[in-house]
Amino acid sequence: MVHFYFNPRIEIAMINNRIQDVKKYISLILLIGLGFLWTGTAYIAQAYRLLSIFDGGTVNLITCGIYYVCQAVGIGVVSLFFFKRPVLAGGKMFPLCTTAFAVVCTAVSLYSFSLSVIVVFGALLNVGIGVLSGCYLTRLATDITQQRRGLVFGCAYALGSIGTWLISLPMGGRFLWHSGSFYAIAALAALTLPLIMRLSPPTVQCEPGKRLSKRLNHKLIVLAGAVLFLLSMGNTLGFAFPLKGAADSVYIEFTRIFYGIGLVVAGYVSDKNRRYGAICCLAAFAFPFGALALGSHMAGETAMWMLAYLFLGFWSVYRILVFADLSGKANMPALAVLGLLFGRIGEAAGTLGTWLFAGTPLIVITGTVFVLVTVLFFMLYQRFYTTVATPEELEEKRFAEYSAHFGFSVREQEIFTLIIRGMSNAEIAGTLYITESTVKFHIGNIFKKSGFARRSELITDYKLGNNH
Repeated sequence: MVHFYFNPRIEIAMINNRIQDVKKYISLILLIGLGFLWTGTAYIAQAYRLLSIFDGGTVNLITCGIYYVCQAVGIGVVSLFFFKRPVLAGGKMFPLCTTAFAVVCTAVSLYSFSLSVIVVFGALLNVGIGVLSGCYLTRLATDITQQRRGLVFGCAYALGSIGTWLISLPMGGRFLWHSGSFYAIAALAALTLPLIMRLSPPTVQCEPGKRLSKRLNHKLIVLAGAVLFLLSMGNTLGFAFPLKGAADSVYIEFTRIFYGIGLVVAGYVSDKNRRYGAICCLAAFAFPFGALALGSHMAGETAMWMLAYLFLGFWSVYRILVFADLSGKANMPALAVLGLLFGRIGEAAGTLGTWLFAGTPLIVITGTVFVLVTVLFFMLYQRFYTTVATPEELEEKRFAEYSAHFGFSVREQEIFTLIIRGMSNAEIAGTLYITESTVKFHIGNIFKKSGFARRSELITDYKLGNNH
């Protein structure tokens, strides 16, 4: 029978670590959420500014086509900086300067009367949005454990999504049509400054110019990028399918609530099981075809529209987590934001497709994308979610679980590793450059925590793979 040893100092340390983790999660949720809130609000306000000049089709092409490419450029800049200058990219000055730049661009684009100035500064604003998105989302890979990334991101984006809807409510829902909305945008941007000031270069960094590890090859990155590009393109094409009944019963701004709910649910599900989150992401593709099947059934179309935004949450979470997880495995923060980059380019391509095609050609193109992305998706699924772990990885996992079960400290884990190798106290002391009396002290603690009295019992219990 195993006797458990209770150490108050260890328990207090574990509780303090959990508190620190929660604080870190909340801080990052606020940073990403407020960042998305003010940049998303600025993006919408600038789009409304363009609607006073151009027709809806042209504005859609500019904002969801050209401007999304600009965001992709900004995201690419961040990825390059993390690859070449990780300390600069992960510090506070980069996002601080970009925030000031984006606020100035917002002011110019909302108050200028020159068409060319409005469009150009709107493009520059979106480059800044891409940079800020990259700076913040990289933290999911460097500062947040894999088991919490989905929920942190989902809660953060839900905060921004629902917040944007709430800000649009004043003046009969036309607040963002007015140039005075700039002051609200600037105030929200100012709220992010204290959070940015708390940023420091991430502890997880690769050496500048480090090549990809053998376990994370270029083919996997290309495959993941292709899947996310086609998923984003297909979803954008699908939302061009007509929904006459839904248009009469659903306010577009109100859909942000369903999107926010979908984001939180998707984050929770993805953290519980990445496979389930991925499958739900692919299920979002059913939306446009379901819309076609419903015809002019208003109630059905309305339900389909709401469900579409719920499932879009899985799509948004999935495209962030794929490369965040890849980044964590390769220890390369530069990879973390590539999912959003491929997604933005895919959305821009889908917008161009809806501008060029309509009716049957649009349906055929969307169906073709659906078939292609399904094939590539399951290729990625097999490589990314069903990879067989190496013996070394399994051993590391078993050692970590065993040590965590008994609450071994870092030093005790080091000594336990050498005990398993059969080293004597003198050999352990020589290897770790500590005294034999220190080794005996730690071994005593290991015995107390595990409930064993001899090394042979402890080694046998570990090698048998007992999980108690």
